Amino acid sequence: MAKDRLLTEMRALRDRVVGVTDSVLASRDGLIIAADTATIDPDNLAALGAAMIGLAQRMAAEAGQGSLRDSVTRNSGGYVATYAVGGEALLVVLGDTGLNWALLYRESRSTVDNLGNLLAQASPRADGTAAAAS
Repeated sequence: MAKDRLLTEMRALRDRVVGVTDSVLASRDGLIIAADTATIDPDNLAALGAAMIGLAQRMAAEAGQGSLRDSVTRNSGGYVATYAVGGEALLVVLGDTGLNWALLYRESRSTVDNLGNLLAQASPRADGTAAAAS
């Protein structure tokens, strides 16, 4: 799978949602898969995103409210949203104070689904080959 297809999805979210500044797609253990960042260290963002989603999953399990979809932190300078992408990845999206939060909430689901599909297509099958790309 070409990393450019993942980046295209991530950049499309930034283009559709006012205020999105950066995003990182990472494995659940915090390793970068793709990064669309300008001023923030993508390695740190991926590692912290993995820790954040781990805690958020534990909270969701403890609350008995089903599987985690996302976790959002609102800060004095903007937002950090972390999304579960399938069972093996996560997407961290940063937004500034002008972030259109309602639009991000609406648009992020299709981006997360599309990224999950792209990652699934690239995952090796039991016979060791990659699934066919669409």
